[in-house]
This record gives sequence, C-alpha cells and structure tokens, in this order.
Amino acid sequence: MANTNPKIITARAQHVLVTPRKANLLLEAIVGRRATLVLKQLTITPQRASDPVAKLVKQAIGNAVSLYSASPDSLIIDSAFATKGRTLKRAHIGGRGRTKPYQRIASHLTLNLRIQEAPVAKVAPTKAAPKAEKVEVAAKVAPVKIKAVKTTKKNTK
Repeated sequence: MANTNPKIITARAQHVLVTPRKANLLLEAIVGRRATLVLKQLTITPQRASDPVAKLVKQAIGNAVSLYSASPDSLIIDSAFATKGRTLKRAHIGGRGRTKPYQRIASHLTLNLRIQEAPVAKVAPTKAAPKAEKVEVAAKVAPVKIKAVKTTKKNTK
C-alpha cells in the first residue's frame, strides 16, 4: 500500500508485547507534537509502551530524513494508533491442581509523520529611522564616606 501524499511518512511496528489499549493511551498523547520533543518526553515516561513507541518514532524520523531529506525539527506526528495483534494463551498454576488462564495480547503500532513546511516570511521595506543623537549625562557622584563604628565590651562583675 503506497502512500500517495509525499508529505506523510509512515512507520509500523508489529507484534509489540504491549496491549493496544495501553499503547493507545500513550500514542494519543503524542499526536500533534514535534517528533524530536516526543523522543525526549518518552525517555522519562514510566509506561511500558514508551520504549517501543520511542523506537517507532526514531524509525519514522529516519525514514523522513533518508527518503525526503527532511529536517528532524520540521517533523510533526500526524496520527498514531495501535491495533490488536496476536494473542498468546498462557496459564498460571492455581491451588488444588487448577489452572488460571490469561492472555498476552500483542499490538501493531502505526505512526504517521507530517513534514511541516517552514512559513516564508515576507519582509516589508522599512524606512530608515533617523539617527538618535547621543546625549551625554554628566552625573557627578559624591564619594561616600563610611564611618567605622567601634564596639567595646564592658566588663561587668
């Protein structure tokens, strides 16, 4: 599936051992932010999904730089989401010979970056400002005399 818009860069990670519900909480928080700032935020985020998401953002930045020669500072996260992947069925051993089943749900992460064009600022011609004349202020400062105060101890018996 080829991307028709050359300004959108897609990166995907499959079979990441994080549930899609928990990954989407993190992915929704980073949409609309600059990719370089997101990497800094993800390094201090305590969620388990932060490491795979940071790896995915680095992959997307690398794709944009190599394919479109884009500056990493001009990349903004356009959309990010997680879908359900494979399910590993596991069990804990319970008391009295019973088993307690649980599932390890993996997810597929998708991240789209947008290259933000730098706005071209139009410079309007300005009139030359008249030169300000130098004003010299001759302020005379009187020397300050500091008097030393002697303290003496009085002998009291």
